Formats: sequence, C-alpha cells, structure tokens
Amino acid sequence: MSKETTYISQNEILRVEKLTVDFPGKQVATRVLSDVDISIRKGEILGLVGASGSGKSVLARCFLRLESPAKIISGSIFMAGENLMMKSQREMQKIRGKNISLVPQNSLGAFDPLFTVGNQFQEVIAAHKDLFFNEGAGRKRRKKNFREKIYDFLGAVGISAPQSRSLLYPHQWSAGMRQRALIAMALCLSPNVLILDEVVSALDPTICLHLLDLILRIRERYGTSILFISHDMDVIHEICDRVAVMHSGRIVEEARVREIFNQPLHPYARSLVSGVL
Repeated sequence: MSKETTYISQNEILRVEKLTVDFPGKQVATRVLSDVDISIRKGEILGLVGASGSGKSVLARCFLRLESPAKIISGSIFMAGENLMMKSQREMQKIRGKNISLVPQNSLGAFDPLFTVGNQFQEVIAAHKDLFFNEGAGRKRRKKNFREKIYDFLGAVGISAPQSRSLLYPHQWSAGMRQRALIAMALCLSPNVLILDEVVSALDPTICLHLLDLILRIRERYGTSILFISHDMDVIHEICDRVAVMHSGRIVEEARVREIFNQPLHPYARSLVSGVL
C-alpha cells in the first residue's frame, strides 16, 4: 500500500483535509461531513463546537478510522506527515490509543459491566505492554507492575483510594469518576492527541469544573494536544485555545477563542456566541 505523505508545519500534529463522510442507506446515502478541513496544533486545546447532529462525534471517530456505520468517501487525515487513510485497519489498531485516544461521552457504556474497572484498565495496558515492560519480566512481576501502573494513573486524575476503587464495577463509580478513569486509561499510553467527546455534558457544575481543571493540568503536565468536543460555548470559552465551529457537517469558522467570542464572522457562530454573552 502506498505510503502517501505530506508536509505538516512544525506546530501541527494532526490535520484533516477535504474529509467527506456518508451514512449509507438502502436507497440514498446521507451526507454527514462535507469537505471538512481542520488541524490540531502541538500542545493546544482545540474546541470543536456545534449542535447535536452537526457531525462532531462522527469527525472524532474518523480521526481514528472508526468509520462504521459511517463511510469516508474522500479526504485525507495526516499525522506526523503520514496519511492515515492509507493505513490498513490492522495498522490503525497500533495507532489507536498509542498515538490518538478517544474518550467518549457515555462513560457507563464505555465499560463492560461484567468486569471491574481495574480489570478493564489492565486489559488496556496488557494490549500495549511493550510500552511499559521488558519482555523478560515474569508473569508475577508483570501483574504487580500492572496494578502499580493502574494505581498511579487513577491517582493522577484525582481518584482517591485507587487500590480499593479499582476492585469495584463501573456501576459502582459515579459518572464523574468514570470519566476520570476513561481519561486515565487514555493517558496511560501517552498519546500525542487526546479526543474528549462531550465528557462534561452529563455532569453537575461542580464536577464539571473539577474535570476542566484536570484537563488543563493534563495539557500542562504531558504536553498532550487535545480536541475538546462540546455544544457548550461557556465551557469552550473556559478551556480552549482555538475553536472550530461545525454546522451541518461543515467547519464554518475556525479562530482563536478571543476572536470567536469578540467578533464571530459566520451567522451560526454569532448565534452560538450570543447565547452566552
């Protein structure tokens, strides 16, 4: 397969060009993304904002080539100068998590209810054990190392008593704690890009503020580039460096947060801003 590459400027880590995506239908396909151009810069928090159904989550999944049921019709997704559209699904399995991680909105649905949070965290680490441990490590030592890594990362996202809480099942955790656990599971692989899809939308205001503070600390500590997806302009204003406004499957405006809020150009962007000012 061709290894198509392109030039990406030094401050960019991920770029999408002319991405068009359909939902196949029995007779006529439904277009959900049309010629989307968007880039994420190193170490920034880019907000992706728009109403429900505008295509934000579809775009997030396309970054990882998680296309089903959507189908990418055309376009390119470049990371480190390499076109991810030229990668096989087997190659993408190595990129997901390690290079790009996605934290979905439904924290309860993201976990298997039959296994403890600790067991599911261990599965993530085991799938990428080459990032953590030497191949020669014995099973007993590796199991201990797994537990230590889990406790370290849960503690890093503010989960108290991680040893005992890791033994609990997902339904025994609060929604805010589950979101933190998902972020910890994503961070443990040290991805270059972390995609957070509506992670605060179902949380009460106090928990939301704690999670936003955590996200800012993650960026500061790890230098991770973050795509923060939300329909809430107040939250976007609070946390993001730049904003891309999505409307009906298109990016209609992209600018720094200050510019969007002070002088939005597109009518839809103006309608969003007017709702919070």
